[in-house]
Amino acid sequence: MVEVSAGHSHESSSVARRVFLTCWLVYAVFWTPYIVREHFPAITIAEQSSMNVLRYLGWTEDIFQGPRGGAYINNNPGASLVGAIPLVLLRPFLAGVDRWNQQRPRSMPLKNDGELFWRTKAEGREFYFLLVAFLTVALVMAPATAGTAAYLCSRLSQGGVPLRSAAQAAVLYGLATPVLYRTAYLNHNLLAGDAGIAALLLLWDPQGKPLAAKRAILAGLFAGFALLCDYSGVVVIAVAALYTWLRSAGMYTGERWRILIAYGSGVFPAVAALAIYQAWAFGSLFRPSQHYMTPTAPTALGYRGFGWPSPALLWGNFFDPRFGLFAYCPALLLGLAAPFVTRVAYRIPRRETWILLLYFGLFVLFCAANQYSWLQPLTGFRYLVPVVPGLALLAMQVAQSFPRMVNSAIALASLGQSLLMAAVHENSLRASVDALLTRRLVFAWMTRLSDAGVQMGRAVPWVTFGLLGLALALIWIMPATRPSAKVIAS
Repeated sequence: MVEVSAGHSHESSSVARRVFLTCWLVYAVFWTPYIVREHFPAITIAEQSSMNVLRYLGWTEDIFQGPRGGAYINNNPGASLVGAIPLVLLRPFLAGVDRWNQQRPRSMPLKNDGELFWRTKAEGREFYFLLVAFLTVALVMAPATAGTAAYLCSRLSQGGVPLRSAAQAAVLYGLATPVLYRTAYLNHNLLAGDAGIAALLLLWDPQGKPLAAKRAILAGLFAGFALLCDYSGVVVIAVAALYTWLRSAGMYTGERWRILIAYGSGVFPAVAALAIYQAWAFGSLFRPSQHYMTPTAPTALGYRGFGWPSPALLWGNFFDPRFGLFAYCPALLLGLAAPFVTRVAYRIPRRETWILLLYFGLFVLFCAANQYSWLQPLTGFRYLVPVVPGLALLAMQVAQSFPRMVNSAIALASLGQSLLMAAVHENSLRASVDALLTRRLVFAWMTRLSDAGVQMGRAVPWVTFGLLGLALALIWIMPATRPSAKVIAS
C-alpha cells in the first residue's frame, strides 16, 4: 500500500489552470484584426456549409479556381476546420452582426494599400470580419496555445520540477517566445506546433512506465492533425512515430508493434480527411492544393516551390530580422547547447533531448527546402514556430547553469521583446520599436477599430493594460481551495 496525498495533485491542477488563464487572457488581448486565407473556408463553412470559397475569389491571391470548378485556398484545411467551430456555433449572432453592418451607411475607405480590411469596409462588412478575427483568436488560437502551456506545466510538475518553477517555465514559453506573436490570428503553423509538442508530451512518461496504447492513439491524433494543418506535419508524424518506437523498447515484439499500430490508428483519421478533402476539391487524393494554384515566384524552384534545402533560406529562417527564429527570440539559441550542459538541477533525459533536437533539425531542413519561407516578411516569423516549445525547454535547461541575475535578465529581455512585437505586430524588432514610438503602444485592433469609425481615446491602451494587469493579478492572488483528504492507492 502506498499513501498518496491528493493535495499536490489538486495544487498542480490549480496552477495549470492559472497558467492557462494567464496565457489565454494575454493572447485574447493581443489579438490582431487580420483576415488570412485560413479564415475564408471557416467563414464559408459557417455561411454556406461548404469549404468552396468561390464567393471570396479575388479577395486574396491565396484563393484560386479549382480544376473542377469552385475556388479553394492554397493550403491544407486543418486550421480552417477548427476555426469554423466557433463561427458555426455563433452563426445566428454573426449573421445578425453582418446584416447590421451592411445596413450601416458606407463611407469610402481612408486608403487603398491592398490590405483586405479596406475591401471589407467598402462592402460594408468590416465589423463582421473584425469579429470573425477576434473569435478565431479568443476561441481557437488562444485556448489551443494556452492549453499547450498549461499541459507543459502539468507534465513538468509530474517530472519532478517544483510546481512554481514548472509554472514559470510554462508562462515563459507562452509569453516570452514567438508563440505569443503567432497566436494573434488564425495560423496553421502554430496549430501544427501545438499539436506536435502535445503529441511528444503525451508519449513521455517521467517515471519511464511502459507506453500505453491509449496514449499512443492520442499522440497519433495530435500528430495527424498537424499534417491536416500543414504538410510540415510529416515531421511531427515521423518524430512522434520514432519516439513511440523508442518508448516501447523492452516490450516483446508483438506488443511493441501493437503500440506502433495504435499510434498509426490515431494518425489515420486526419490523413484520410486530408485525402478526402483533396479529392473533393481537386479530384486527386494525393496532389496538394499548391499543385493546382497559379504559379508564383516561389513555385519556380523544385516541385511547386519545394526542392533541396537552401543554405541562404536556412540562414534567413534563423537570423533574418524580418522572420528569423533567433532574431525574434535570441534566447532560444541556448537550446542548442543543451547536450553539453549536464550539471543542472532539472535536466531533460538524454533520449528526449535528442528527440527534441531531431525534431528541430528536421523542421529546419523542411523549411529550408520550402521556398514559400521567403514570403514570411509579409506576416513575420511563422514557419519554424513548431520548434519553439522544444527549443524553449532546452534553453531553460541551459539557463539553469547561469547565475540567477543573468537568468532573470534573459527572461525579462525575452518577455519584453515578445510583448512589444506582439502588441504592435510589426515583422521585426526595429519596426516594432519604431511603431511603439509613433503609435504609443496602440494595439493593431485599436487602430483597425478607429479605421472602422469607432472613436478610440488616448486612454484606451492604458485602460486595457490596467485591466489586463488587474485580471492577471487576480488569477494568481485568488486562493485555491485545497482538499485535506488523502487518497489510498494500492
